Amino acid sequence: MAITRIILWLGNSFVICAFLLAFTALSAFFMLDAPSAIAMASTALGTGILGVILIATTYNTPARETNADALSFLLIFWLTIPLVAAIPYLALGVSSDFVSAYFEAVSAFTTTGASALNADELPKALLIWRALLQWFGGVCVATFAVVILAALNLAGSGIHRSMLFTLKKGELFERLIAIGRVIAGIYAFLAAICFISMVITGTAAFDALCLSLSGVSTGGLTPQSSPISSYVGRISSVVLVVFCLFGAMNVAVVWDALRLRRWRNIFALIRNVEHRAILVTGMILSIFGFFFIGFSHAFTLIIESLYFVTSAGFDYNVIGVEMLPPVILIAIALVGGSALSTAGGVKIIRILLLFRHLSTEMSRLPHPSRVLPVSFKKQHIPDRAFLSIWMYFFGYTLFFAFSILALGATGLSFEDAVVTGAASLSNIGPLLPATLPESGLTYAEFSSLQKLVSALFMLIGRVEVLAVLVLFTPSFWAR
Repeated sequence: MAITRIILWLGNSFVICAFLLAFTALSAFFMLDAPSAIAMASTALGTGILGVILIATTYNTPARETNADALSFLLIFWLTIPLVAAIPYLALGVSSDFVSAYFEAVSAFTTTGASALNADELPKALLIWRALLQWFGGVCVATFAVVILAALNLAGSGIHRSMLFTLKKGELFERLIAIGRVIAGIYAFLAAICFISMVITGTAAFDALCLSLSGVSTGGLTPQSSPISSYVGRISSVVLVVFCLFGAMNVAVVWDALRLRRWRNIFALIRNVEHRAILVTGMILSIFGFFFIGFSHAFTLIIESLYFVTSAGFDYNVIGVEMLPPVILIAIALVGGSALSTAGGVKIIRILLLFRHLSTEMSRLPHPSRVLPVSFKKQHIPDRAFLSIWMYFFGYTLFFAFSILALGATGLSFEDAVVTGAASLSNIGPLLPATLPESGLTYAEFSSLQKLVSALFMLIGRVEVLAVLVLFTPSFWAR
């Protein structure tokens, strides 16, 4: 295994974290919050020095890596970056122990949006830090999905073809910077437009900054603990919905639309089958809401439904999607958003392909010898291409069952374990408060062990379940 290559790119990751911490420290300085600025600057300095040391000691390592090296780096990256990201929570005294701080950092970095903290009691510097952490996590999710998981054929069929994502064999680590820079540029551009639009439509600049970073990454963490409607107007809420949808869209499709710089290409985003499915799912969720609470809260239902299907899960008002049966919300959370997006879940494209494959197989039953290829988006997909998708679906179901067992073993009731497991694995933390459990369970009531287990499944949901399963396969390491 190319340990030195893994250490080299881990050092690069620490340097990026140091820059984000430095930006947060600078923001705290301009907000005249000296203690937060000093804490953030100290953490940035320590993280940067560690990153530089790791880079300097492994800089001349040969540029060769195997599939096992790439997956090992993927796993180590998602485990270690939250260790650094958790330090500000301890330095500013908002978390009493490291497990709680790690839970908060993992939740933000995986764009899950689960928090045991009261946003109204947090320093503004920390609110900026966790907003940046969500944005950085969203960039990493999309980058790794393209460079490592898609390249190793662990993310299912890649249906969309783009100039940006023409993958080459070998030197996967070298492509992280090139692809990551483009994806970071895309999400930074979208966050900037969202921020400007929300400020213009009446939202306070600080709230707009935090919400724009969280919305584009579909993170779900907010700068205030109260519902969004109490500090964001209706027009700004619609703006935020639009950019949450951008975050849940396939970044390759978004890149192609932006790259051509023609307004009519924006409509290509809506014509994409995954994106249409997200909108249709949001409409269906809204219709269910009309049956349960009527049309008096139509705006809230539509807004919250779109927030939810993008996996951001923002709470717009007190009465909304939380009035729907929990089973509907859990099912939508597990489905998730588009492939190569910041959203979690199984991904819509996999569900659509599985239904298409099932339909074709049903058509073959009367005539077993009939040759009937599966057609999707005007492409013929061979049966062997569905093997990884069925394996992923099986693996995801298996880990969902494991999460229920593990959380139940920590003392949660079955109902609470199901909701928490779904929220963690699908990376949509607001699912727990949205289901209004009879026990009244909140993340603030979690024990240290429950937070640790929940954080573990948040990470598993982000590294793709097959990537975790393959690590336990001896034949993979033998190759």
